[in-house]
Amino acid sequence: MMEYDALYVQLMNSILGKMQRGEYQVGDRLDSERVMSQQYGISRLTIRKALKKLEEQGYVMARRGSGTFVVKVPTSSRRIDQGAQANMSLGVLIRQSGYESCRKVISIEKVPVWGILAEKFSGSSQMFELVRLSYVNREPYAVQKAYIPAEIFWDVERYDLSEGSLYEYMDTHGHMPKRVESYMQIVEIPEEYAGLMNLQSGKKVFLVVYLGYDSGGELMEYTYSYYLPQYTSFKYVIEKNTRVNV
Repeated sequence: MMEYDALYVQLMNSILGKMQRGEYQVGDRLDSERVMSQQYGISRLTIRKALKKLEEQGYVMARRGSGTFVVKVPTSSRRIDQGAQANMSLGVLIRQSGYESCRKVISIEKVPVWGILAEKFSGSSQMFELVRLSYVNREPYAVQKAYIPAEIFWDVERYDLSEGSLYEYMDTHGHMPKRVESYMQIVEIPEEYAGLMNLQSGKKVFLVVYLGYDSGGELMEYTYSYYLPQYTSFKYVIEKNTRVNV
């Protein structure tokens, strides 16, 4: 009995692992009992028990005559650490955390300098606004809206920012951020991004504002990043002032 239980638990863990890695997504049909029996070398009775337990836990649903389908993906305990390495590509951070990473450019356009941009980029008349959606295991994870000076980064539209890093592109012009300030708060996801993130309006997310300065101390990037909380952790270093005024 102990051996039988161990086999079905191992199969459950294998299927859950595939869900977490993105091999199985919500709506996907699992392999048939016959295929899994051949693949894992175990009996259909063991497979049936594993699938029944997964269904009881709410991860899959059996449909008569159609098969067993994924209805929920387990949340991973691994977190993508934001804050400690703010000048590192988000895609690199995602992969370092053990997830599959990809990115999609939503829009890129030239916009006038106004509001806080006019305050931060007083020497610029136009900015490029770049909006990208980053994925974790093919599920939406973060929306980033970045502003960079159009006078310096005049050819950004020619660069494939769905594959390449924004900072790598900025480095080709000699202005890659070397120092990054970041400010974090919890906000409701903006209405315009709720659909992209598969979230309902009013859902809370992490907002981090990044200010990237080049080696000469000039501001080159102003970015709003909205992160899903379930994948994200933050690590900040606080320098304590030991001087005491009496």
